[in-house]
Amino acid sequence: MHTDPDSRPLARSVLSRHSFLTVVVIGIVFVLAILAPAVKAASWEGKEVVQDGIPHIQNPATPISEPATLSPKELWRVSGDEDDEFLFGVLSEITCDGDGNIYLLDSQLSVVMVFSEGGEYLRSIGREGEGPGEFRRATDLFMTPDGNVAVMQRMPGKIVVLTPDGEPVGELPVPQPADGGMQMFAGGHLAGDHVVINTNRFLRHDDGFEVTSTIIAVDPDGNEMAEYFAQSEKNSFANMTFDERTGMAALVWSAGSDGRVYTSDVFDKYGFKVWNSDGTLDRVVDREYVARERSEEEMKRNAPRIMLRRGNRTETPEVKTSKTDRDIQRFYPRDDGTLWVLSSRGAFDAPDDVIATFDVFDHGGQFTQQVTFNGEGDYADDGFYIVKDRLYVVTDLRSARRAMFGGHEEEEDDEDFDEEPMTVICYDLGPIVQTMK
Repeated sequence: MHTDPDSRPLARSVLSRHSFLTVVVIGIVFVLAILAPAVKAASWEGKEVVQDGIPHIQNPATPISEPATLSPKELWRVSGDEDDEFLFGVLSEITCDGDGNIYLLDSQLSVVMVFSEGGEYLRSIGREGEGPGEFRRATDLFMTPDGNVAVMQRMPGKIVVLTPDGEPVGELPVPQPADGGMQMFAGGHLAGDHVVINTNRFLRHDDGFEVTSTIIAVDPDGNEMAEYFAQSEKNSFANMTFDERTGMAALVWSAGSDGRVYTSDVFDKYGFKVWNSDGTLDRVVDREYVARERSEEEMKRNAPRIMLRRGNRTETPEVKTSKTDRDIQRFYPRDDGTLWVLSSRGAFDAPDDVIATFDVFDHGGQFTQQVTFNGEGDYADDGFYIVKDRLYVVTDLRSARRAMFGGHEEEEDDEDFDEEPMTVICYDLGPIVQTMK
């Protein structure tokens, strides 16, 4: 083959430049490969200390990842006065079954309303009373392992079980007070294959009474199988006081589908304990946090209204209101093992177009991210419920609760008070949660 002699230097020049560029590109890729992990993956700046064999996870004020602001899609909303088939009184809990049907517990009307996954009203189950399948002033709601609906009555404490269609099944057996005192149930969750209950037991003395608060796991036979929290406080009739920062008022807790239980019993500390299902302490988690101070208006608004009946008399104890909000407002355990925490700042410092900001902790207790959700919702007035991959906002829940306990007239005197029908807004978190994994 004939080759033009004059073309060979040009070919060598082109090849040389190509080889040089190849080497440069490979070099750049190699350098980027070295630098990429340092740029992409942020490191946790907290500290883990083991005390008495228990890991203490000390988180900094900021999470590992950059904060995210997201806008979940609103799937549907329903108001209790839109249809003659149902009416909302005070909605105190929301759960769902394996088919995606939504169950709303109405503590005031003593009924559970069932909606489809798409927000269509299906039926109401349960009713007020003391007979089979009946209850009064229920405080919590959850599904049993066999797919039935468990409704927890506050006082006297009992758990009524219904089928999803409303047929009475009976009651879940629960431990009874050994000392003969009165037992009140403050809340309950299904944790794996067993039930966890928050009990308050009242024992009267000659000069006063004692309240013992516990969080316990109960087996199918009604026996206590584990204890996660226990605290007693005494009060005298001559000098009754109620302090928002102490006792059962300071307790926040929840339980996950994996059986873990989360408790926080210190009002002004951002910290919580993680318990295994058998009652052993798994770890203690803290986060650097500056408490949120309340305004004078918020102080008045959050002042607990406590009335005690003693025979035919009603007595009002001295009430001590905190100048700061409780650091941790609520726990939301997720099926993926993460824990979402709603702090005072995440709840009450949200702008008008923001629902709230949640702190996300991984299974080991490391503070990984803060997630802000845009949308309609105000924790100062509304209730927030995260069930599976959905966020439910129950509007005007606070004023409805005030009305149920006799505080409605005070609300109406407020110039800013505007009575609106209670509404349930359903947001889809599914696509957002998937991007966070």
